[in-house]
Amino acid sequence: MKAANSLIFFLTIVLHYSFSQSVEPPFNPYLANSPWPTYHGNSYRQANTIFAGPTNADEVTVKILKGIKGGTSPWTYLSEKYPNGQRVLLQSNATHFYKMIDDKQGLRIVSKLKIDGDWLKSFGWNLLQTKGNVWYTYDPKYNPKKGQTTKLFKITDAQPANPYSRLVVLDTFDFGDYGIKKVQHYGINYRGEIAFYSSNTKQVEDAIFGIITPDFKVLDTLRVKALPDELFGHNAFPIDEHNSMYVVTTKRMIRVDWDGDQLAIGFEAFYDFVKDGPTGTFAEGSGTTPTLMGYSKGQDKLIIVADGHKQNNLLAFWREIPKDWNGLPGEDIRLAGKLQLPAARRFSNKFQSIENSPTVYGYDVAIAQFNGFLGQGKKPLKGVQKIRWNTEKDRFELQWVNTEINMNGVLTYSKGSNMVYGSGREDKCNYYYYGLDWETGELRFRKHLGKYCKWLKNPYDDGGCQQIIDEEGNLYFAGGASLVKLENVTQ
Repeated sequence: MKAANSLIFFLTIVLHYSFSQSVEPPFNPYLANSPWPTYHGNSYRQANTIFAGPTNADEVTVKILKGIKGGTSPWTYLSEKYPNGQRVLLQSNATHFYKMIDDKQGLRIVSKLKIDGDWLKSFGWNLLQTKGNVWYTYDPKYNPKKGQTTKLFKITDAQPANPYSRLVVLDTFDFGDYGIKKVQHYGINYRGEIAFYSSNTKQVEDAIFGIITPDFKVLDTLRVKALPDELFGHNAFPIDEHNSMYVVTTKRMIRVDWDGDQLAIGFEAFYDFVKDGPTGTFAEGSGTTPTLMGYSKGQDKLIIVADGHKQNNLLAFWREIPKDWNGLPGEDIRLAGKLQLPAARRFSNKFQSIENSPTVYGYDVAIAQFNGFLGQGKKPLKGVQKIRWNTEKDRFELQWVNTEINMNGVLTYSKGSNMVYGSGREDKCNYYYYGLDWETGELRFRKHLGKYCKWLKNPYDDGGCQQIIDEEGNLYFAGGASLVKLENVTQ
């Protein structure tokens, strides 16, 4: 039966990407063979899945794994299957790399590695998965006066065929050895290489883009001069099938091309990032990881982000400018569209009101109001909206707005249930999990998670993480110092 389930999963992936290429981006063959192999789900960072999530017709129970150290926002991943058919769950946060199992004995930690001891000064959340259950995590701290530089760790199991095996570090890459300063964002390109770029702060003028092999050989680097007051480093980036990466700063959208031999800037498009909004002491970027939209020949090919205005706009940039495109008045020629988001209200100078990245399926985009980390304040702001890109008129069109729901993490769209999922808080410190109808925005799933009124180690609070759905319809997301599971027990 386990072998049959593995075959079904493989065939589902093959058929899905073979017959829906007008909607789905090309599958990256170097990512782990998993329902959720990378942050935001795929290399386009679209945060969608083919697997069905829970509905009100399902029987769902809530399970909590507590005791996870290392600060907030540990994004969660599912590994490849081991020979016995099991997967493990993975988290990487500011201080630790965790491997967790979900079996008949319940959710529990089976192994962990302490990467760093200072979660306040070296905040991180990125994790890379490649074939054969090989993983990469990092320590992003950078303080040259103390001899501290960003390091990348290559990790696997001491016993490769055993999901209960302890973790071991195979190799360590020190960016400081190559004169590269703080690095926080990575991705696996369509050649199986690790693409990265360095953070830019007020003390670091340039950003460095680079490519290294899985065995830590530097193939090329590209130094990009920062503009006055321009900040890099807050946002991760998508990678397309041509191995270009798309990075948004507080001034521009940049495409960096990689032909296997040399890195080069493909284009840069300028935009009005902040204007009347907060500069963001944490949100040093647009706030949102760019998401790619459109794939097949003849389709509109776009990059989607939100800006930092007091009431945020959803922005679309052309990856390929149509021949008949004349541009928007007063905007960069690559700015394809702008729509002010009705559910986006300023709540803090630390974050952008729209901090969590767009969720894309086809030419539809869902995005929600953000309320910050750690408890979401006394009265969370509510609001989720869906927007459609009209390919005939080359513009955004609002589809629906739900102002009754607070979803604080990066949303996930499920094609299997045609719903978008996320968690949030209601009155009297009660936390719920929600599923909204993708076509109408109506509430179709609501599950009480629990009550917690303190901000420290809140087990239910989603501080901006991802939602992952496995083949069985179970859903996982990271709370504060916890892993939350909504287990679908419907027979």
